[in-house]
Amino acid sequence: MNNVLVIGFLVVIFYYLVQFARQEHVQEDYEDAIVDVEGRLDWARTRTSFPFGMKAQLDVCYELLGKAKRLWEENKWHHAYRVALQSQEAMNKAQNIYSSFIKGR
Repeated sequence: MNNVLVIGFLVVIFYYLVQFARQEHVQEDYEDAIVDVEGRLDWARTRTSFPFGMKAQLDVCYELLGKAKRLWEENKWHHAYRVALQSQEAMNKAQNIYSSFIKGR
């Protein structure tokens, strides 16, 4: 009986170590993506005008950012990181639209 408890205890500890390693594997990249997107969203809020399509991309970016944070809280780390990268891509599109608008002036 004691052997079964010890084996069960070791399995639980191993499970938590694996979960911790999975989280640590993507945490730094996830946080970098989130900080990048949040910083660029702050930049976007300072703009006085939005060219056609930019506002829509900013809305997509903001929604994806919220989804990434919710997924992280639900311990879906890899999925959260992928969604954070999608949010970054939406922000890239928004900034490209703005850059094209400024160059065209």
